[in-house]
Amino acid sequence: MSNIKVMIEIDASPERVWQIVEPVERHIDWMHDAVAIRFTSDQTRGVGTAFLCDTKVGPIRLTDKME
Repeated sequence: MSNIKVMIEIDASPERVWQIVEPVERHIDWMHDAVAIRFTSDQTRGVGTAFLCDTKVGPIRLTDKME
């Protein structure tokens, strides 16, 4: 299986960055290619959380399964 790795340097503390990226339902606010989040688990935080992230890059649409 192939992997894609994307990195960026952020001028903020790890705690501040975590406040922004941790709420899964807010991923569409900062992920430019994310268009929808659909939880597939009852929980929405922490270990055991599972969701589908619908993404769109140009004409290509994908659903990423995250657990």
